[in-house]
Amino acid sequence: MKSLINAATRRPAVMWALAVALLMAGGIAFTRLPLATRTSVELPRLTVSSYWPGASPEVIETYLTSPIEAAVQGVRGVKRVNSTSRDDACMLTVELEPRADVQLTRLAILERVELLRRELPPGAFQPQVSNYVPEGLEEAPLLSLTIGGPYTPGTLQRVLEERVQPRLASVPGVAGVFARGGTERGVSVSYDAARLRQLDIPPERLAQVVGASRVVQSLGTLTQGGQVRAVVMRDAPAAIASLDSLPVVGAGGRRFRLSELAVVRADEDARGQFFRIDGRPAVALDITRHPGADAIATAAALRTEIAALQGTLPTGVRLVVAADESEGLARELNDLAKRGALATLAVLLVLLLFMRRVRAVAVVMGTTLVAIGGTALTLYLFNIPANLLTLAGLGMGVGILVQNAIVVVERLLREPDSAESRADVTYRMAPAVVGGTLTTAVVLAPFLYLQGDARAAFAPFALAFVIALGWSVFTALVMLPAVARGLGTTDTGAERAVYAAHTWPRSAGVYSKVVLFTLRFRWSTRLCAAALLGVMTWGFVAKVPKSSFGNWGERRSTLSVGVTFPRGSDPATLDAAMRDFEQIVSNRPQVEQVRTSGGGASAQMVVRFTRDGGMSMVPLELQELLTQRAVLVGGASIYVSGEGPAFSNGGGGGSMSSFRVQVKGFSYEGVDKLAGDLKARLERITRVREVRVTSGGWFGGERGSQVTLEPDRVALARFGLTAESFVAAVSREVRGPVGQQRLEIGGEEVPVTVKASGARDRSLIELERALLPSVSGTPVRISDVARVAEREALGSVVREDQQYIRQVSYDFRGPNKLAQRTHKAFMKSLSAPAGYTFTDLSEGGFGMDDGSQQGLWLVFALGVVLVVLSVALVFDSIWGAAMVLLSLPLALCGVVAAFWFTDTAFTREAAVGVILVVGLAVNQAILLVDAALETRRRTGTLRADQVVQAALDRAGMIVLVTFAALASLAPLSIGTASDTLFGAIALATAGGTVAGTLGVLFFMPALLLGGQRRSPAPAV
Repeated sequence: MKSLINAATRRPAVMWALAVALLMAGGIAFTRLPLATRTSVELPRLTVSSYWPGASPEVIETYLTSPIEAAVQGVRGVKRVNSTSRDDACMLTVELEPRADVQLTRLAILERVELLRRELPPGAFQPQVSNYVPEGLEEAPLLSLTIGGPYTPGTLQRVLEERVQPRLASVPGVAGVFARGGTERGVSVSYDAARLRQLDIPPERLAQVVGASRVVQSLGTLTQGGQVRAVVMRDAPAAIASLDSLPVVGAGGRRFRLSELAVVRADEDARGQFFRIDGRPAVALDITRHPGADAIATAAALRTEIAALQGTLPTGVRLVVAADESEGLARELNDLAKRGALATLAVLLVLLLFMRRVRAVAVVMGTTLVAIGGTALTLYLFNIPANLLTLAGLGMGVGILVQNAIVVVERLLREPDSAESRADVTYRMAPAVVGGTLTTAVVLAPFLYLQGDARAAFAPFALAFVIALGWSVFTALVMLPAVARGLGTTDTGAERAVYAAHTWPRSAGVYSKVVLFTLRFRWSTRLCAAALLGVMTWGFVAKVPKSSFGNWGERRSTLSVGVTFPRGSDPATLDAAMRDFEQIVSNRPQVEQVRTSGGGASAQMVVRFTRDGGMSMVPLELQELLTQRAVLVGGASIYVSGEGPAFSNGGGGGSMSSFRVQVKGFSYEGVDKLAGDLKARLERITRVREVRVTSGGWFGGERGSQVTLEPDRVALARFGLTAESFVAAVSREVRGPVGQQRLEIGGEEVPVTVKASGARDRSLIELERALLPSVSGTPVRISDVARVAEREALGSVVREDQQYIRQVSYDFRGPNKLAQRTHKAFMKSLSAPAGYTFTDLSEGGFGMDDGSQQGLWLVFALGVVLVVLSVALVFDSIWGAAMVLLSLPLALCGVVAAFWFTDTAFTREAAVGVILVVGLAVNQAILLVDAALETRRRTGTLRADQVVQAALDRAGMIVLVTFAALASLAPLSIGTASDTLFGAIALATAGGTVAGTLGVLFFMPALLLGGQRRSPAPAV
């Protein structure tokens, strides 16, 4: 180290050239860094989903979910499988072992699922396996497009699929283009069941005729003139009208045209789904980007391609960009640039105020900019994408990055201005610089070993910060002494002994008297510190509200409405209810977009607010209006929830808190009974509102209904019917399709469905009276051979590790502290029967617990251990490491005080701030301990006057680095909610840094003096 410092100091021209090169290379690299709003996510979790139209949750669980579950559980690396079976679909969340390779495990699951294909029920879609992205970390589509024009939704969808999607998917940086809305284009052949019975023509014959209309078959070969040619028969309808003339043979050989027996027409089947934007039916495209692609550049390329596409579309068709995330990213980057500039300016003013030397300030800021340039170059060379989290972290770290330069420059100002002197001073300050930086870096290193959401959110932040710290050490110890020529002083001896006394003589005098007082009554000082620690510990446990609901970053305010009717309800009722909600939020300037989608028995509406509108009272007003309207909708399960800056998310000042309790067991009936009992008990609490019992989600429908048929096998045999023929006949009367097949018509392959007219609109009585053909030709009513009834059924079936679960969620109206105390008392009063468990999910957030919270506390513990080891390694002193460790509780008292006095909830984002405090707050202690160690090693003892001398020698430096750190935090935290990522980190870091500084200045001298009982000598 010493030889490197000496070599660099003697070659200032080389260091100047290196600094300029790093600045230029860093500037170029920064412009080429791929930018994104959030980090790329690859968590040890996968999602497997499948679709089976027309199947109930119980049937899906038995014949679809369970086989997939069994296949997935046998894959190596799978830790746990949770499943949800709903109407028409199932979804499995596969949690992997922490060290499992996500992509290899995904391929293994795909292989198992492929082998399972033949065992899946007919009509079930092939299961899809995808990476799991938690809510809050998912990145919104880069661009959302809508297409409009004087055409049917099916035609517009065809334009998107054939002309738009291929062009946009080929743009560099685009990962996928996904269509929303639209219909499935096909051909329907609708017959009158009564007329076919009169003509003695079974419906299956129509399906056979339609299927035989397309024949493509190889007949053999033909040899002519020495050439062998294949003979192929090709017969396919040229248009839909060609199907009308297909011959159908009836009883007695009578021939009919297909158009005489059925209506053949082009059909656009919405599959019972609807999709609207701002209240109007729409077909939309969502475009996502590759993780390593620059969001702004990719969006610009897409807009250029869209403009070129517009001229090739049919007349009247327009592509409209409904949402562009790159615009928000650009605005946030501009805001971040302004805040970063303000942070730099604030640090500059602090340096000018304390140093009073323009050249010294220029050297400090210049080397810091070189460190930032080196960081940008490193990120670019190692292909590390930059996002708002990493960039804002670097902005917050400006005041931290200057600390190393401040420590060296502040000492150089006191020493003679010569190359040898600068090198010697830098070498003597190297332990303090390396120790302070190492303690900050080591607490960030464990972030790379986090699991779950916390790793995805904070690992890039930690990595970028550690890289920046490394460059700050290099610039402070290698470059700075070479370019700091002219900063030294000509003063010698006692004139520069105590630099603080020259700069702030009155402050230094007052401070020396205070230190003498604490040393004289050092045991009282220590008792005061212990009492303060005890009070703050009690305050953290009893007074500071805790919550896991924080925002990983700044998000737009959104309002969601979900409506679920019992299965079998009229779809028109669902559509009408959603239109009522749309009318409430439409035509408001604060609303940017309203998206409504649904089908079957459930639908969802998402209201996205403008940035300014999201900070107003309009979202809360609309939430109240929607809630009032929801009360008037009968027979449905409805939720209204808000997310973002406009809504409370568990802070201390919120007026409503939400809680969840999970009931788990192997018997569904037992779990259901216990959940009902919890609901009844909660409803007796005065402040509790909206107690919801669901199958495992936060919201959602609870019960549904279905029609059941119990066949009488004796009656079936009497009429010559088999169970197979009975099922086929009933399916024609209920759903209509006898069989769906794909035909090539006019060069395009489309689905053709043969169905009974009005089959989907039958009532229960009409179904009972429906006639079935028998062997004798005599029609038989369904009610003659089966019992038709309606019964209540499960809305969904949720299992975790083969155990059924129910979740009881409720809202508590009142202060957050009262809500927390009431909920904890309620949980203590619960006692689960044998085989069942009650779990409080209120502190775990949405979804499964991924170990993020426990991981953060583990990182905290590892950070403390690594700090102690780092200090012991750098200073080669157990005593020095112990003194630095003793300063940490005082810094944590400041964190507690900041959250206690501001009545802010302590979230996991705040825990990140605490982890940073572990590394940052000890820097001040390291500076003081370094001076004390230097004196102790030189004299062999540490007297009271020497402690005062060390405190005075480093007080100015400690105060300067503290104000520099606070100056960089203030611009980035002002106007930012304390429950957001940077607001919570800034609050925790600021409180810990201030308390740590005060503790080092006023309490640490009493700890350094040790157990000596004699009175301190007068200060020099």
